[in-house]
Amino acid sequence: MEEIDLKELIAIFMRKKFLIISILIISGILGAIYTINFIVPEYQSTTKLILVQVREQNQVTDEDTTASITATDINLNSNIVHNYTEIVTSKLVANQVIQNLNLNMTVEDFLKGISVVSLPDTEVIEVTVTNTEPELACTIANEIAAVFVQKTEEIFKVNNIYVLDTAEVDDIPINIHLIKNIIIAAFIGFILVSAYILLINTLDTTVKTDTDIERIIKVPVLTSIVYTDEAVKKKTKSKSSSSSSLVSGKRKTTYGNGGKI
Repeated sequence: MEEIDLKELIAIFMRKKFLIISILIISGILGAIYTINFIVPEYQSTTKLILVQVREQNQVTDEDTTASITATDINLNSNIVHNYTEIVTSKLVANQVIQNLNLNMTVEDFLKGISVVSLPDTEVIEVTVTNTEPELACTIANEIAAVFVQKTEEIFKVNNIYVLDTAEVDDIPINIHLIKNIIIAAFIGFILVSAYILLINTLDTTVKTDTDIERIIKVPVLTSIVYTDEAVKKKTKSKSSSSSSLVSGKRKTTYGNGGKI
C-alpha cells in the first residue's frame, strides 16, 4: 500500500484549501437550514411531587403533637415511591387527564410525552411533559399532578402526596441547538471532503515528482532538470538576444569613435 508522509499530506490539503473551505461553508449553511426549517421545536414543563406520611389526628399524642413525620414513615415512603411513579404513567391517570383537558390524542401518544423519575435518596417524584406547544406542556404537567394526587388518595385512602413545584411555561425549545448543529454539519462536510481528496489522490497514479520516479523504478535519482514552460523559454531567449544586440552596438560605437579597425 502506498504510504503518504505527513508533510505530503499537508501539502495535498493545502492545494485543495479552497475546496475544503467551500464545503465547510456549504455544510454549515445546510445545517442551519435543516435546524430552522425541518426540526419541529419541542418544549418541556416539569412539576415536582413529594411523598410524605401524615399521621391521623387520633394517633397524635400530647408528646408528639408537632411530629407528623417519623423515620419509619420515611422508610415506608421510599419503598412505595416506585409504585407511585408507575401510577403517574398509568392509563388510569392518562385517560382522566385527556378527558379533563379535552385533548385530541390517544393514550399511547399522550404517554410518549410523559417522563417520570424519582430523585435519588429523596421521596420526590419529578414529572416532565414534552409537547410542541409550551403552554399545553405546562397545562398537562399540572393536570397530571392534580389527577395523580386524587387517584392515589382514592386507591390508598391516604393523602400523602403534595405538589412541591408547579409546572411553568418554558418557551425555549429543548431540541433546537443551532450553533451545535452547524458545527456538526461542518464537521461532517470536512470528513466527506477529506475522504474525497484522499481517494482522488490515491487513484491518481501520474508521476509528479522525482520522489515518485525513485519509488516506482527503485533507483535513486542523481539529478533533475527544472521544467520551463515554452512561452517562458521564448521570452527569456528574446530578452537574451536584445541584450546581446545592445552590447554589440556599444562596441561598434566605441570602435568607430576611436578610429580603430
